[in-house]
Amino acid sequence: MITVSCGPCDSPAVSHLSIEGMIGGVPKALDAALIDVGGTLWPNSWPFRKSDGAGRRQRVAAAMPMLEAAAIAALVADLIESSRVGDEARAISTETPDTIAAAEVLIAASLARQGLAGDAQSIARIRRAMALPVADRMKPLPGAIELLAEIRALGMRCIIASNTYWRDAESYWQDFRLLGMADCVDAIVTSVDAGHLKPHPAVFEMAMRVAQSSPERCVVIGNREENDVAPALALGMRTILVYPDDPKPASSRAHAAVPDLWECARVLKAMLHDG
Repeated sequence: MITVSCGPCDSPAVSHLSIEGMIGGVPKALDAALIDVGGTLWPNSWPFRKSDGAGRRQRVAAAMPMLEAAAIAALVADLIESSRVGDEARAISTETPDTIAAAEVLIAASLARQGLAGDAQSIARIRRAMALPVADRMKPLPGAIELLAEIRALGMRCIIASNTYWRDAESYWQDFRLLGMADCVDAIVTSVDAGHLKPHPAVFEMAMRVAQSSPERCVVIGNREENDVAPALALGMRTILVYPDDPKPASSRAHAAVPDLWECARVLKAMLHDG
């Protein structure tokens, strides 16, 4: 227990201080964790199914009820074919290569080929509809829910900061709710929302704004040296490289590199108070 003796609380020497400031002890070193998703909280690879086409047709039809069934079928078929390179890449790693056209650009081109008009709102609805729910095709990696709970228990803000293709924050919230992970998440920032893929700093900068935190009080947790660790270090943030779904890295510039998310929680707790 910490005892503070500063004279009467109405003394001019201490009257400007809050109770928390007088009894709270040394402030913690970090107040926000920015967390990657693919390869960090859930598996790297994205499982594809033969039924995905039908699922996307149903979702796009619900998002665009003014279109006839034949137009929906043609549009979805064109979108699937146009995005095949990206889908094949995400079957190996959920990280979207930066050589693939943005989803909005791809959708606008597909609509044009079908002779359909597409305003920004329609394109956003179609993009979200193409983002199939994950709850029935992958589960969180071991320790993922516990890590998020520990971040919350430590009094830190938990911000998802992830590269995505079809998904924006709204789509991700649905996934996290279905996976039972949403209660421990304060905010979600995706590359779709930020307008750039990591390692571009836009995702991290947007996440810091949402967290209302400065770089030196943030820690980035992710599984990619080039997409998570390097840009975070360049911005002055702490870093933890995790590899629960990857081979052990030969080296890393991260402040810590850990093989699983339980160890990540232990390292984070120590980092929080060690400064």
